[in-house]
Amino acid sequence: MKVGEIIKYWRNEFGYTQRQFADLIGNSQQNVSRWEANKNIPSIVECVKMARALKLSLDEMFEDLDVD
Repeated sequence: MKVGEIIKYWRNEFGYTQRQFADLIGNSQQNVSRWEANKNIPSIVECVKMARALKLSLDEMFEDLDVD
């Protein structure tokens, strides 16, 4: 999976809209939308914020990441 697909998967798993998720991590809905569309890639700091907000480790959150 790509980064955006993973973010969208977990956001949906926890039942958040893009706006709710953005508010939870202190970011904008536009950034969440761009990440999910794979137009931008979140920084490692943003990834940590997302994982913490969802009470996941980075390993758990991104275990299905395609690195090729």
